[in-house]
Amino acid sequence: MAIKKTDTDEDIQLHTILISNYRQLAGNVPETFIMKESYDDKITYDLIKAIMTKTGLTVHQVFHTFGNFWAEWTERSSYIIMMRIIGPDLYTFLNNLNALHVHLSMTFSKMLPPEFHCERTQNPKIYHLHYHSNRKLLRGVASGIIERAAQIIFNLKLEIECIYDGIDEERETYRNYVILEIREVGYVKNDNSSHDLEQQNQVLSPQAQERKDDDPEQFISNNIFCDTFPFHIIFNDKLEILRAGSSLARKLKLFTRPDKPKITELFHCITPPIRLNKRTILKYHTTNFTLELKSGVVDQLLQLKGQMIRLKHNYFLFICSPVVDRLADLEKRGLYISDFPIHDPSRELMLLNEQRVAEFHVHKKLEETTAMLEKTSVALAAEKVKTDNLLHSMLPQTVAEKLREGHQVEAGEYEFVTVLFSDIVGFTSICSRCKPIDVVEFLNNLYTRFDQLTSHYKVYKVETIGDAYMVVSGVPEITDTHAQNAIDMGLAMIEKSVYVCSPADGKQIQIRIGIHSGPVVAGVVGHKMPRYCLFGDTVNTASRMESHGVPGTVHISGATYELIKACNYNIQLRGDITIKGKGIMRTYFVLSGNQVEIKEVETVVNDTRHNHHGQIRSQQWVIVEENTDKKQSHKPIYEYNTSAQCDASVQVNLEHQNGGSTTSKISEIKAVNNQSTKGEQHTAIVGKNKTRSSMCAIL
Repeated sequence: MAIKKTDTDEDIQLHTILISNYRQLAGNVPETFIMKESYDDKITYDLIKAIMTKTGLTVHQVFHTFGNFWAEWTERSSYIIMMRIIGPDLYTFLNNLNALHVHLSMTFSKMLPPEFHCERTQNPKIYHLHYHSNRKLLRGVASGIIERAAQIIFNLKLEIECIYDGIDEERETYRNYVILEIREVGYVKNDNSSHDLEQQNQVLSPQAQERKDDDPEQFISNNIFCDTFPFHIIFNDKLEILRAGSSLARKLKLFTRPDKPKITELFHCITPPIRLNKRTILKYHTTNFTLELKSGVVDQLLQLKGQMIRLKHNYFLFICSPVVDRLADLEKRGLYISDFPIHDPSRELMLLNEQRVAEFHVHKKLEETTAMLEKTSVALAAEKVKTDNLLHSMLPQTVAEKLREGHQVEAGEYEFVTVLFSDIVGFTSICSRCKPIDVVEFLNNLYTRFDQLTSHYKVYKVETIGDAYMVVSGVPEITDTHAQNAIDMGLAMIEKSVYVCSPADGKQIQIRIGIHSGPVVAGVVGHKMPRYCLFGDTVNTASRMESHGVPGTVHISGATYELIKACNYNIQLRGDITIKGKGIMRTYFVLSGNQVEIKEVETVVNDTRHNHHGQIRSQQWVIVEENTDKKQSHKPIYEYNTSAQCDASVQVNLEHQNGGSTTSKISEIKAVNNQSTKGEQHTAIVGKNKTRSSMCAIL
């Protein structure tokens, strides 16, 4: 797995690159990481497991790649400044990594940094890096960071090999122990700066600065030295304290003790976590030592941090300063600022740290707030989409955008639009026989199917009132194909309606479609709940086309017919009919799918109602569909519920012949009683045979 350096901003966060493809697989990776926040190690290990599963790499290979990338990310951040000033050469750099971690621990108080100390070998180009960690399996991170940092800072190519990976029995904590052999094998870029740096390091190396034997051994008295370094300790190879700085001696009351206490009697070693003896001190002499005063020695807690220096004749010097992060810690430890010598930077660091801590908390709070704002922004964008969808369901998109921008939407006249109305046959009966909740679910099922068609056929859903469904094409988006769009929408609605059954009897429902074209006025009405409404005679005429239509058909006016007659539609002339409020109008049917024609037949009914004997003549519309079954069948095609209020019957014979054989079937019927003032609709059982079809209607 190779992660290439990308040209991104300095503030790019590591997780956006590394975990983008593995977040879901790992399962518990946070959406956002805050730089100054601590996270459970389980997140890291789960992420590494996910990468191993996907790539087939070993854990050390994945961590090594991670270390490489972390060093590259550091190069693009402000941390690169600290890394460049750690040391002038690789050996010094490696020996002072602990100092960098000490500095970072002031900011990241919960971090458990690893410990490093580097040893030279007989070959000046080969080092042994001793690495201790509280965690397992992280040696790849160390090797990856060192390899890439050497390229970035020192222009060095390295070969790194693990020569030991186990447990350090001498340690109480940080017992995971790795020894890495680091070999300098060349330069990344051959330029003069690399050779100049090497020569400079040779001049500044400790070997070049060794003191000559004839130099004066002492330029300072014991008293001045103890006052200048008030917290130092000099002890022998038996760990017996021979001398201490003035402030430390006063604190520990060493002046009143006749014996020579051992340093292990007063202190225990915090870092490195080892048992103090001559061998361990020499082994870790390049490491910062932190000694903590044992409980019971004095009342106040005291920690000393500094360096172990080997002197002549098996003497050791621990030159150190108290560990004090805040001014409030001075009082807890029984110390004063005057206890620190003027040359000791701890005086200024304590004061600066007060400001740094305050800034840290402000920065952390700001980062948390920024992360929260990012989440809120994402949630707001999602809510905005929902709001837009809701607004667009109430108003056309162009109108909604204008209203959102604060513009006034004026009503407009549209000369050429097409309006479509539909309703459900027998809806009143369905409502009377079903629970209201069943009716609502039934309408929602039907209208959801219709709504899915509107965008496809480029029509706008104006409103639904009960079982009436109204759409328009040509408003507010002007189009020359408004009539075709409405026709296609109507045909598709009929096809979709067959998949919806009545909650009253479980049978397929029927719908009527009416369409008319003409001018309208459209605009937004209302402020509290604005609606986009259409006004004009075109709307009324389209509604009449629907109410005078035939179930299962698209009924259009002459105006709409003139707009689509040149198109590839199966259109049948219905004729001149009387439209309520409009007079006589010539209308048409647009046949869909396998519909062949729509016929009107006359029926004669014996009327015995109200003790009146006679006959009633009525007209019925029959939809003739293409026959897909060539075999003779006497099985009813559709069976409709009969009305309990009907008390007369009639036998109607219909001839549909083509070359002596039946080529059609009767599938849907609507009866309109011209003698009835109520215009009652009745249902029937319809069947077919080879040469004729018969219908039994109860009226």
